Amino acid sequence: MILQTHPAGIPPAAYRMLADYLRTSGSTLSASEAISHAIQDWIAAQRKAAEPVSGYQWKSLFLPSGSGLRIQHEGLCHYAHVVGEELLYQGRPLSPHQLTLMLMGPGRNAWREFWVKLHGEKQWVQAIKLRNALESRPVAASPLDAMAAAARTMSDALQTTLTLVQHVHHKATIQPERRLPKHRRMEDCLTDD
Repeated sequence: MILQTHPAGIPPAAYRMLADYLRTSGSTLSASEAISHAIQDWIAAQRKAAEPVSGYQWKSLFLPSGSGLRIQHEGLCHYAHVVGEELLYQGRPLSPHQLTLMLMGPGRNAWREFWVKLHGEKQWVQAIKLRNALESRPVAASPLDAMAAAARTMSDALQTTLTLVQHVHHKATIQPERRLPKHRRMEDCLTDD
């Protein structure tokens, strides 16, 4: 049995787990080769994530490059693909509206007719459902808007508190009794006879 030592910087438990997995899965890779492949894949993924995303902007819906659109007419499915920043159908750049007009004529709503498969997804989703989901999502408030809303809320709470304090103070202050003799006219006083 060859005793493998783990490379510096890799926790021994993680190295053992990798070596055990490679052995039980029947892989022909050594642990060092698997680590090397993992590092290369990680670097490639980081580079890909850092690349600017290109795609087609269909009004409020962004379709990343590699996405597909499908429309069905007279029993046939027609496919368009997003390549770079263009939507291509049979090699021609078209908008979804132009493609709907070309295939189905006027009077059709492209949002209802098209089904979209976003890049990396497995399921086709109706375009109008994607748009509605996007529009129903709450818009994140900017930090300035959030601070202004918090300030308004605090101001309203302070104003309410001041009103309550004034009311309590008014009730707590002893009001002079109007029926006391010093506040009454003599002709209004009844005698005790």
